Order: sequence, then C-alpha cells, then structure tokens
Amino acid sequence: MNRPRLLPKRAGLGGSVALTVACGVGFVTVYALTVRTAPGRQFGDASLRGALLTRSGVAAAVDTVLGVVSVAALLGGITVVAMVALARLQRVPGGVAVGLVLAANASTWLLKNHLLSRPDLGLSEVTPATLNSLPSGHTTAVFSIAVAMLFVVPPRWRRTVAFAGGAASIVLALATMSADWHRAGDSIAAFALVGAWAGLGALVVAALDAEVSRGVHRNGTDFLSRRWLVALTAGTGGVAACLAAGLVLIPVLRASAVGAMAAFLAGALLIVAAAVAVLIGVQSVLAGAGR
Repeated sequence: MNRPRLLPKRAGLGGSVALTVACGVGFVTVYALTVRTAPGRQFGDASLRGALLTRSGVAAAVDTVLGVVSVAALLGGITVVAMVALARLQRVPGGVAVGLVLAANASTWLLKNHLLSRPDLGLSEVTPATLNSLPSGHTTAVFSIAVAMLFVVPPRWRRTVAFAGGAASIVLALATMSADWHRAGDSIAAFALVGAWAGLGALVVAALDAEVSRGVHRNGTDFLSRRWLVALTAGTGGVAACLAAGLVLIPVLRASAVGAMAAFLAGALLIVAAAVAVLIGVQSVLAGAGR
C-alpha cells in the first residue's frame, strides 16, 4: 500500500541529482570558457563594451536597480521565505529554502574572492584583466531568493513566482553589465550555482519530507508541460551562441561599436536562456517530487 508513495520520491531524487550535476557542469563550463580561454574573454569584453554603450541612456534606471540589492534586502528576502514556509507549515522545505539562499550566497563569495582566479592572458580588456568577478554576487542574491520561494509557495503560484523572480534576476544581471560591474558569464555562472544548490535542496526535501504526495501537482507542472517554452529557451540560447561564435571569429566586427552591441545582445540572450532553463529545471524537480 505504501509503494505508490515512493514513486514521486524516487522521481524527485533522480531529478534532483540530474539538476545538481547539470548545473554543476554548467558552472564549470561557463568559468572555463569565459575566464580561462581567450575567445571567451574576447566575447565577454565585447559584450561588456556594448553594455557600456547603453549606460548613458539608462544610468538612472541602472543605479536604481542596483541600489535595491543589499545585505538588508537579502535578509528581508530570507525572512519572507521563512514566513511563507511557516504560514504553510512547510518545515522541511522552508528550512531547505533558507539554507539554499545562505549556501548560494556564501559559496558565491568564497568562489569569487578566494577559490577562482582570472589569469592574465595578455588581452586588452575594458576592466582589469586579472580581477575575478565570477560569479555575480548581486545576481546570486536575487535569483537565490526567487528559487527559494519556489520551494515554499503553493504549486499554483510557482509560475508567477518564477516569472517575477526570473525577470528581476535578468534585469539585475543586465544592470550589472551596464554599470561595468559584471560580465555576462558572471551572471550565467550565478544562475548555474543557484541551480546546483536548488538540486541539492530538492534532494534533501525529497528524502526527508514525510508529506510527499502520491501524485504530481498539475498546477505546478502546467508551466513545464508547454514544449514551446523549452524550445524557445533552447532556440534563444542557440541563436546567442551562434552570434557569439561569429563575433569571436571576426575580430574586425567584434572591435566595432556595432559588434559590441551585437555582443551585448548575445550576452543578454544567453542570460535570459540560462535563467529560464534553471527555473524550468527547478520547477520540474519539485513537481516530480510531488511538491
């Protein structure tokens, strides 16, 4: 009689492991390509130059967006996550969600400031060549709160939370580029890092939560069942990757203002695709675990 209850748990465990591994590999790949290779650094520099070209027109908006993110705001977000979990009596998911935010932000700080390096490849870049900025702390802060909320809100609200949190994270990532704080790869790495912690968190929830239901919440998976969203995300990432490859192969174009704006567009599309892909993965894992 109890066997059917284990099926969603097993699905959740497998999906959690897959999400963790995929995001972990994604993080390592982004770091290797955008920091340790000359072509990746050249594209990142071009996209940053393109972002800086937009700075004069959106300076006030950029400053406003970046000013929202602070330690106090992060603590406020954690408080909201905890309050929602308490209101819904979601002790295990709530504890995991708070732990996810703390772990993601702590690991971002540790990786960026102590564990990862940015070697001097002899390139001329608009920012200090050896100043490591991956992963983005600002993007991690906002995205980790958005993902943590997915653990504690009712399934029918996940679509709304994912849309709002993803949009806020993407806007912030683009703002950090316009402010000359981060490159596109820094925010993409932050998305992957949060996704990896979310996979581990979902693994804990699936293993410990005694109230895992026997069926998948349809409201939670409706957003995921639309194949067009997955196809659109993959297509967006593919177009951006092709554009980036073209700019890397044509130095003259990459060095021009037009090429810089094209690189910024490609970087922005990659940011969007990465954020949406991680949000789809997290929701899929939570739904598969019966959450």
